Formats: sequence, structure tokens, C-alpha cells
Amino acid sequence: MVFPSRGCVTCKTRRIKCDSVHPVCGRCQKATRTCAWDQNEEAGLLFKDENDFARGKPRRPWKSKAQAPPEPDVGVDPVVSPVLSISKNDETLNFWLENYINRDAEIPEFAREYSYFLVDFLPKVQHDSSLYLAMSAFSHAVFGRVMQSDKSIEEAERTFARGVERVQSEIRQASQNNIDELLLATMLMADYEDVMRNQTFHSENEDSLTDLDVTGSRIWEDSYYDVTASLLRQRQHKKWALNTSLSRAVRRKLIRVCIIRGVSVPEWLRDGSQFGEEDHVLTLDSIMVRVAALRERSLCLFLPKSARFSSQPHPGDLATEARAVDAALESWSAALPEDWKYTTRSVLSMGFFDGMIYGYTTYGHAAIWCRYYAICMVVNGIRNRALSVMAQCSSQMLSVAPEQDTCLQKIESLATDLCRSIPAFFTATGDPVAAESTRTSTTACNSQITPKLATLLAWPLLLAVNTDFIPQSQVQWLKSKFKSIADALGDGSLEAVTEQGGLKF
Repeated sequence: MVFPSRGCVTCKTRRIKCDSVHPVCGRCQKATRTCAWDQNEEAGLLFKDENDFARGKPRRPWKSKAQAPPEPDVGVDPVVSPVLSISKNDETLNFWLENYINRDAEIPEFAREYSYFLVDFLPKVQHDSSLYLAMSAFSHAVFGRVMQSDKSIEEAERTFARGVERVQSEIRQASQNNIDELLLATMLMADYEDVMRNQTFHSENEDSLTDLDVTGSRIWEDSYYDVTASLLRQRQHKKWALNTSLSRAVRRKLIRVCIIRGVSVPEWLRDGSQFGEEDHVLTLDSIMVRVAALRERSLCLFLPKSARFSSQPHPGDLATEARAVDAALESWSAALPEDWKYTTRSVLSMGFFDGMIYGYTTYGHAAIWCRYYAICMVVNGIRNRALSVMAQCSSQMLSVAPEQDTCLQKIESLATDLCRSIPAFFTATGDPVAAESTRTSTTACNSQITPKLATLLAWPLLLAVNTDFIPQSQVQWLKSKFKSIADALGDGSLEAVTEQGGLKF
């Protein structure tokens, strides 16, 4: 008999002091972790037997050291969800599930990615289905790139090829019964293509005016996102029962892809209320649809005057449209309730942009605010570019100058806000929220940010580092964080943008 520690198993595993509060200790509650207790402690016993055999339990069989499987050289969250039916021997899939998928209570519904819903399908997914093959291919791809494993990359390519054949077969037999799995499978396959993307995108005629690639078309075009959109459209057209939460998450990702690509959101996808969006999230959602349309119309501003056509939008009209969208964004932020607002605090540690950081209620709130800052910068960048084209006419140069100064000031202020928001996601900044609820090292590359949080920051930083007119000091700081995110995710598309640029907002 021994006198045991009264702490929960979760705190013991993390090697931190537990306050022993039942049924959920303060540490686990603050970190939104599952609070696991020893069976004897749950029953309220003060002492416990350390001899399992004396308590009637079978002896643990001896194992030869030669037969013991090697421990994976990756960090794994000790708290495993009870719904996972994946074999513990599937190292790559478990690595991906534990490090890249946000679980219950970690992220509010309005900020969840589609991958959150994969956990619900794990107990029933068939190993020969397109969804399982997509998960396996994607997890091998991520593991292979992050851990630099050629074997995993080769397995990813083989599995993805099988998945392509399987998903084509299942799409031909799409029904209300398998539409959710197909949505998840095709989204995973689209993300697989991003992760495995080659980092070289040189064109045969890079100097041609018609070859401008400000939308990153060589990276994001012709992907499985289009297949996902057609499946979502098919569900709507055939009036199949709507999995509202999953459809919302998929739709949000598709809208963000439209903004990157510089294409308008399809008409059938524009009304967020049809997918269950409401309140402040619906308002921002409708503005993002407007941003996608504005970006598409403004692409002509990147062309020299000799390459523009009379049928293209007039710069003055684009400036007016951007001004209206910017006003809508400001109204949205001003109308938010108190629990959406952020707090500020000063820090003396190194590694911060200017010694000031913002704190948010949850990582989900922080992610939405970062998206807000990013799209505001994009809108004001478009507005300033339109005004710059107008200023090429001597008669308008003086009249647009004050508004140009306003745009530049707003872009600088928004970039500062974004820089102050990013530390909440990074584990090496000393921020109490980040340090309490995330692990400091989840991959062999020793990234400063966990992959599941990097996923939330990838899109807004992709926009920010490729938006013109941001002061150089802010650009360099944001690019350093963006590179950490690309490294943590092992995303070939993000790495390509980091190395080559080309994408412009």
C-alpha cells in the first residue's frame, strides 16, 4: 500500500501540479482538456493497492525488448478521445489526428474547420472507402513532409491514387447516405494536393501580360475544392437532408478559397442563412462574399493601362465599392458584443512585434478577428490601388491623395492589430492561454506553433503577407510567423508562396 498523489492522471502525465478538484480539476478546465482520474481516486479511496495481481487483475505478460515496437519520435497528446477506432499501430494517422485535428471545446462552432467532423466518422468508416483512403493519404503526406520521411511520401502517393479511383466511383453513386463522407473525402483530397504541391511554378512565358498570376492560379486552380462545391450543390439541388454544421464548415472554406483565387462566390452559395449562419457570423460571412466579388473585379488593376479594356470596371467605381465594403467591416466590428472584444496587455519579453499583445475569449474568436484584419487589409489595398490608377491622371492626382493617405494609415494600423493578435497562437511567447492549452513541441521540426492552431492562422496570414502597401517592418515580422506556420503544417502550397511570392492582394 502506498500513499498516492491526489492529482488527476492528465496533470500527472503533463507533470504539472493538480488542485485535485473533482470531477474536473482547475488545470484541465482552464486548458479545456479531458480530466482523467485513476479508478481508485474516482471512487474516493485515499489509499490504493499498487499490486494489480493482488487485486485479481491478470499479470501483464513479459515482452521481449526485441519485439517491442519503437516509440514514434513525435509528441502525442496523452488524452485520447474515446471515439477513435484507429489502430494504435497506425502511427501516421494517429500523429495527424492528435496534432492536426481540433477537438470538442477547443474551438467554438463558428470557427471550426471541416476536419473537426472527421472524428464522428472514425468508428464507422470502411477501410476501403474514399474517406478512409483520403485520410490515410493525407496523414501520410503530412507525416512525410514534417518528419522528412520518403517512405511516408511514397505511401501517400500510392494511397491517394487508390482514393481517386474510389471517390470517382462513389460520386457516381452519391446519395443522401454517403454525401457527408464524400464532402469530407474531397476536402481532404484538396488539402492533400496543397500539402504535396511542388514548390516550383515557373511558367514558359512569365513576362507575358496575360501570364500574370496574382491569384496563384498555378497553385489553387483545378483542385478537388471544385468537386466539393459540386457535391454541396448537388445536395442542395436534390434537397437531401442537410448536415448543417458540416455544410457550414465546408462552405466557409470554399468562400476563403474563392477570395484567394479571385473569383466570385457562386450565387447558390452566397446566402449563409440557407446554411444556418446567423447573427454576427452571418454578417461577416456576407461581407466576405462581397470581398470575393470585389477582388475578382479589381484584378484588372494589376494590368498596365495598355492591356485594359473599356469593358473592365472603372478604377473610380472599384474605389467606391471598396470604400463601402470597408465601412461595412467597421460597422461589423463596432456592433460585436463584449465577449467578442479583445483585451490588451504590455509585455517586456523579446519576440513580440511592439511589446503589446491582444487577448481573446477563445482561439476561435482570435481566428475570426485575424480574418477580419486580413480582409480589411485586402479591401484597403484594392481601394488604394484603384486610387493610384486614378492618380495617373493629372487632373485627379490631388483629389485622391488624401484618401490614399487614409488607406495607407488603415493598412498599417490593421497590420499592427494582426501582429498583436498572433502571439496568442504561439507556444513560445509566454502567453498564459497558449502555454496552458497547447503543447510546446508536437513535431520533429520543433515548431513554435502547434499544427492545429497553425491551421487557424494560415489563411489570414496568407492574405496579409501578400497584400501590398504594408510597411516593411510589419511584412518581415508577419512573414517569419507565416514561415513557422508553413513548416508546422508541412504545406507545399504555403511554402511555395513563402519562397516565390507571386500571389497578390
